[in-house]
Amino acid sequence: MSNGTRYLSFGVAGIALLALIASALFLFSPGNGPILTTSPPEKVTIAISTALNPVLVKIAEAKGFFREEDLDVTLQLHSFGKIALESLLAGKADLATVAETPIMFAVMKGARFSILATIQTSTKNEAIIARKDRGIVSAKDLKGHRIGVTLGTSADYYLDSLLVMEGMGRADVEIIDQRPEEMTDALFQDKVDAVSAFNPTVANLLEALGDRGIKLQNENIYTETFNVVASREFPRQSPKVVRQFLSALVKAEAFVSANPLESQRIMSDFSSIDTGLLAGIWNDFQFNLSLNQSLLFTLEDQARWAVKFGLTDRRDLPHFFETFSLDGLQAVKPEAIRIIR
Repeated sequence: MSNGTRYLSFGVAGIALLALIASALFLFSPGNGPILTTSPPEKVTIAISTALNPVLVKIAEAKGFFREEDLDVTLQLHSFGKIALESLLAGKADLATVAETPIMFAVMKGARFSILATIQTSTKNEAIIARKDRGIVSAKDLKGHRIGVTLGTSADYYLDSLLVMEGMGRADVEIIDQRPEEMTDALFQDKVDAVSAFNPTVANLLEALGDRGIKLQNENIYTETFNVVASREFPRQSPKVVRQFLSALVKAEAFVSANPLESQRIMSDFSSIDTGLLAGIWNDFQFNLSLNQSLLFTLEDQARWAVKFGLTDRRDLPHFFETFSLDGLQAVKPEAIRIIR
């Protein structure tokens, strides 16, 4: 082989080697890595209620916001938030959506987990639905009657709050533990005279009873919060996933605000509530990410309620602030945090 041929061969090989090096540098450079990454999306299981509360989670899933954040999300469905929280505590889910009352009871029992954000608030979600033909036309008329309620939920706390406002207590009524899906039959089969519930059960029952039903509600006595919680170690072990998840909810929050009708159609299909009924109660909810001092106060108030009525074996109040995990929301929406630290 001539010197010229050897030089030509070396030159071709050298060019190929340089091309490989350049490709590798491009592939692993900070600016191009996220675009060319071949790592699979992070798998996350979220236990959620099939009620209306986890709107932001369902919208994020339906509109692909989780996929945009490189998350492969599985929705694990439960009829109400207390069961979703139990699934999380049993290690069957990474995240869960739940109202603050089951959170309070779980912390009082010594459960350890993290509150990441509030995703919905309402002063009108809970109500008493009663049979007028049982002589109930006002809250005072509940005395001596059988009332169905899902114990350990926000509807349980709401019932007591309403009774107290009317100068009564739990001893003045007969409380019967029922799941939301059992309440329709209970009312129609005369097993109870009224139920304390949350939507969509409230809206569905009121429609089913027609003229025989009445809604008893005081929007000034209680503000419900619905929250996203994680296992205790999840925020520390997977901070990026927490940020991705909450970023998807920020996108869902903007979508719900800009597209209420489409959001209602998605939630109507998801929760099996008529679109007309849903439209009638949609504005009773605020679908925003936050972490407020008021949630801390509510947890403390509910803990005192649980102790007073012997609903827990614990006699002291835990430090609920230790349950809050602020870093994720601080990273994606810092203005949503209003907690004294």
